[in-house]
Amino acid sequence: MIQDQLSRGHRITVILRALRIPSSTYYDWLKWHPKSRNRRRIKLKELVQVLWQRRKFYGYVRIAKRIRKLLKCRLSDRTIWKVMRELGIQSTMYRKRSKKPTTTTDMPQKPNLMRHLADLSEVVTTDITYIQLINQKWVYLATAYDPKARKVLAWQVGQQMTQDLAVAPIQALIHQGYTFKMVHSDMGSQYTSRLFETTLTDAHLRHSYSRKGKPADNGRIEAYHSLLKREWVRLEQINYESILDVTESIARYNTFYNHDRETNGRGACKRKSAAA
Repeated sequence: MIQDQLSRGHRITVILRALRIPSSTYYDWLKWHPKSRNRRRIKLKELVQVLWQRRKFYGYVRIAKRIRKLLKCRLSDRTIWKVMRELGIQSTMYRKRSKKPTTTTDMPQKPNLMRHLADLSEVVTTDITYIQLINQKWVYLATAYDPKARKVLAWQVGQQMTQDLAVAPIQALIHQGYTFKMVHSDMGSQYTSRLFETTLTDAHLRHSYSRKGKPADNGRIEAYHSLLKREWVRLEQINYESILDVTESIARYNTFYNHDRETNGRGACKRKSAAA
């Protein structure tokens, strides 16, 4: 207000008298500079805001972890929690549930070869999940996943949930010369199909199966698909007009997931001393 009145040509003494502000208060304010602690707080708020705008599904734990990595400093999760409260921001992770298509199989239960393995380094897990377009139609994402490194290895989006879609990520890995000995899947009809079984047999790969009604048997890829939905798809879904939109969106998320994603692991750091 004072600067506005000064720009209009009014004298400062007249302005201060009209506002009933002592001249000493005004001149002290002109000379005031924030203390170093306040400046650090301001910069921290700016950084938190930027990181949250970039990944709005991040909560205070993951933002704190990201800042510790960027700044190589000690910083508690609680500090970032307080900053986010002051800024009025929080994680926007969604848990929306949609009525989705279902599949059934009458195939007798086949063996779960992965269940008791101590080393998963030569295992690839695979599964299909559902993604809805804004016109309410469904498209389907088939993924091949490394359960030990927790990384997406290959994936394919299709308009129908077919045996060809299910086998596409596995074929991509075979063609790339990726080294693995076992594929683990659920007992869905796509994964018990002749095409899928023949593909594995021809590549000398063993097939392990989740027990019916036991999604935890394939828990790591199930967790990835769940995160994909909660962290990404339900924020981006408003833009999904076509299968191409979904494909481009999943490509962005998988690059982020494999290379840049912060988990919810806690702890402070010490001061510095492939798409199918």
